[in-house]
Amino acid sequence: MFKDLQITLYDFFGYLLPGVVILIALVLLFWSIFWPSAPFTVATTLPALMVTALTLFAYLLGHLGQAVSNLLEKLPAAKLTFESLPLSAELGELVKDAASERFGPEARTLKPKELYALCDQTLIHAGSLGEREIFIYREGFYRGNCFAFGLLALTLALRMICVPAVVTIADAKMGFYRGELGLTSALAAFGAWMFFRRYLRFGKYKTSSCLMRFLALTTGSDEENTTA
Repeated sequence: MFKDLQITLYDFFGYLLPGVVILIALVLLFWSIFWPSAPFTVATTLPALMVTALTLFAYLLGHLGQAVSNLLEKLPAAKLTFESLPLSAELGELVKDAASERFGPEARTLKPKELYALCDQTLIHAGSLGEREIFIYREGFYRGNCFAFGLLALTLALRMICVPAVVTIADAKMGFYRGELGLTSALAAFGAWMFFRRYLRFGKYKTSSCLMRFLALTTGSDEENTTA
């Protein structure tokens, strides 16, 4: 029953790590809203059952974060990236020509997303995957972390309303004021922005690699057929 159940690196990097950041952000959010004046105590040791429960909860939050981060596609920068072909005009025309020769003249009028999906399924059927999974995984990783760090930046900014934010670890007590919280929030926001840029970059890599591989595959097939 569980022989096909596998834990992949993407489960760790794509869901668990962003989920941990989201969990920290939610803890800060609830602390800031409901107990802003109370010190926050960080436990140095936790029972194994609690660690397991927190890990599973963070993993689920990572999935939720990925679902919410899909809304990033609605942003103008993302629309500009994903609603156009990430190729030169000449290469774009060659891909459209190859698609129309294989699927009919209607293929030239397809939207960029539809053309990518058609070429992607063609390559899957032909067994030519290339670096497809790597680009998809990294795109998802950066998209999820963009949302996670953006949420962390917002909660840190909210925590600046009531200072100091007192954190107790073992016997050490530390107070964080607006300067420390503001700097950390700015760093988290910068991280979210950089993750967003990486998300767009690997989205381009995913699409351009697929289209170029489709063009190479169809051109190679034509040459082989001509030689035969």
